[in-house]
Amino acid sequence: MQLTRYEMIVRAKQPIAHAQETIGNQSVLMRKRVRLPGGVYVQVPHVTGDTGRNKIRTAAALGTLHEAELLSDPQLSEGALRLLFAGGMMTGKGDAAVINIDRYRELVALFPPLALFGGCTDNRPVPGQINVDDLNLICTEMQHLTPPWVLDWMDRNGEKLDSCRASVEEVQRVRMDPVLKPEMQKLLNDTARANVQARQLTAEAAHETADSKLKAESKSAMLPRTHERIVQGSLFWFGIEARTYTDIEFDAFSFAVACLLNNFRVGGKQGTGHGLLEFVAGARIAFTPGAGKLENVGSELAPKTGELYRAHGRARKDELKAWLTSAINS
Repeated sequence: MQLTRYEMIVRAKQPIAHAQETIGNQSVLMRKRVRLPGGVYVQVPHVTGDTGRNKIRTAAALGTLHEAELLSDPQLSEGALRLLFAGGMMTGKGDAAVINIDRYRELVALFPPLALFGGCTDNRPVPGQINVDDLNLICTEMQHLTPPWVLDWMDRNGEKLDSCRASVEEVQRVRMDPVLKPEMQKLLNDTARANVQARQLTAEAAHETADSKLKAESKSAMLPRTHERIVQGSLFWFGIEARTYTDIEFDAFSFAVACLLNNFRVGGKQGTGHGLLEFVAGARIAFTPGAGKLENVGSELAPKTGELYRAHGRARKDELKAWLTSAINS
């Protein structure tokens, strides 16, 4: 067994809107409770490990489909789609003692990322071999929990540590109602235009008479809203580790990380300029099982990343296509 951990610093190339709840029209940023030295507890913004795990699973699946030349016309079955991108689900069908175990071994040989992330086929959930950390904001509140190499990098590059509060902002957006614009009203048919104008006259009357009930009934669809976000340029540290047992599993792990960093996006509002992260620096930490030693081999995450795995994908693309288009019970 080889236990490998990749740690990296990523920068928010765009603001990050990763919410934990909505209160009225306000979206509240995801935070976790952190204990500081001395016993004080604070709330620190972060991006969940669930998000990171989902993103690297998705990156591995899309990268594999690309290497197997299946993205142009995938034709995946529903079970294959669910297994690749969400780990599948338990269905309660099949013989778990015989069929599932043997079939799962076949699928792992065909699609090695399945061993890393785990999944479900028929009624047997199979655990994976990968651990994914939260994306942790690099700030003074998290300093005592931040890996030493990250703090050294910050110091060497003149990056100042500040409170997590400095990395959070609240912004307001407004969804406009097109019927409020006279030019847009000209696009309506006669009946719709008359209804809109009548509603506007009613709203004016409600305002003049301070009739709150009538005002609520005649209000427009314009919606102001606010959301908290992590400011553009903020830095996070992130860790991913895997237990691998073969060269192809290790290369599949490195391949998945490389695919993730090629287009790393998290959180919501991605369609409006949010969520993009960029790789800044990294370290590969190789653990020696049983010996208690680790070796930091610098900023190069992995040499010849994905070469073995890409060759595997090309060599078995026909088998992979046959499996992905079959009726998979997952």
